[in-house]
Amino acid sequence: MKILLLSSRYLPHRGGLEMVVSHLATELIRHGHEVMIGTNRYPHSLPETERIEDIEVRRYSFIEPEWAALRNHRMDLFGAGLWFKYATTWQMDQWIRDFRPDMVNFHYLGAPAGFLYRTWQKQPFPLVVSLHGGDVTGEPAQSRRKRERFDRVTNAANAVTACSHALATQAEALNPVLTGKIQVIHNGVDSDRFIAAKPNDLGFPYVLGVGQLSEHKGFDLLIRGFASIAEQYPKVNLVIAGDGNQRDILEGLAAEKGVKERVVFTGKIDENTVASLMKGCLFLAVPSRKEPFGIVALEGMAAGKIVLATQVGGIPEFLPVPPNAFVLPDASSWKRALGQALPLSLAGQLDGSKNQDAAARFSWQNLADAYLRVYEEALCDFKNIQ
Repeated sequence: MKILLLSSRYLPHRGGLEMVVSHLATELIRHGHEVMIGTNRYPHSLPETERIEDIEVRRYSFIEPEWAALRNHRMDLFGAGLWFKYATTWQMDQWIRDFRPDMVNFHYLGAPAGFLYRTWQKQPFPLVVSLHGGDVTGEPAQSRRKRERFDRVTNAANAVTACSHALATQAEALNPVLTGKIQVIHNGVDSDRFIAAKPNDLGFPYVLGVGQLSEHKGFDLLIRGFASIAEQYPKVNLVIAGDGNQRDILEGLAAEKGVKERVVFTGKIDENTVASLMKGCLFLAVPSRKEPFGIVALEGMAAGKIVLATQVGGIPEFLPVPPNAFVLPDASSWKRALGQALPLSLAGQLDGSKNQDAAARFSWQNLADAYLRVYEEALCDFKNIQ
């Protein structure tokens, strides 16, 4: 098949969505399919077209006029939105007409949705919409236009997927038409990368947290819990890998709690460094307040580490308990969980080796196979409608 993957974000940006689309594209090509990727041109300094990992990527300015720009007397922004609404739609029309995809798979129902829908109205094509989190729990609540856009595009889709049962349930509540239509395809993990990784020797034993430094990731809870027991384990540090808009706040919290020198912020790191840090840690802590899936917990399992995680989103759907453990999303619960796990880990009594077998079931190849089955069903539905 000729498959167009349209993603609201893509490389060189790094995140769960980008990882899923990148690995899916690679596996689809390995199956013998022709794949192109379309995404947002943000920042505008990124090239309009390039090849990434030998896949052609095209970037478009998915910008529409916002009434807020007029209220703020920003005619320039409103005018730019008006221009791109029609210019980018024309570009999408041309691209679809030239590429003639057998399947369009839209990942994360965000800014490109309106443009894709207008093109679909002019020249219908088989469409699968894949939901990843904020496109269900965030964007539809931001404005009436975005809510209506969610309903229109998911109604038009021949099939809809979600990365967890938890997210699928939220999507069905948002648009009841999706009941019975939506299918769950869990995210994947490159187990070989984590098995082969060499432990990162930082010179001290450490508990690890990985993720975007944002409020919903809950790293403030982890820091507060760690600070409460830090004096009992003077040789153990807390390492938080990742970056985000809450970094200054979290660094300030660590200083306030007297553990500034004991909490290490690595900043943005690549996938290989994540794997090495996971292989070298005592155990992985995932203190998220919410998660659509929770891929970091799955990566910790692939590294053979015990995972302490809040019971949110998709995490309970793949994290076996025991040997892992769920923690309530508050500082006192994290204090208690860390206090129970640290002495066992330091004594070599936490064994996460069975986690690797559980993680192996979530390979990228299995994910691609699941998507291909959905594509086949969507193609049948499209042909029946036509």
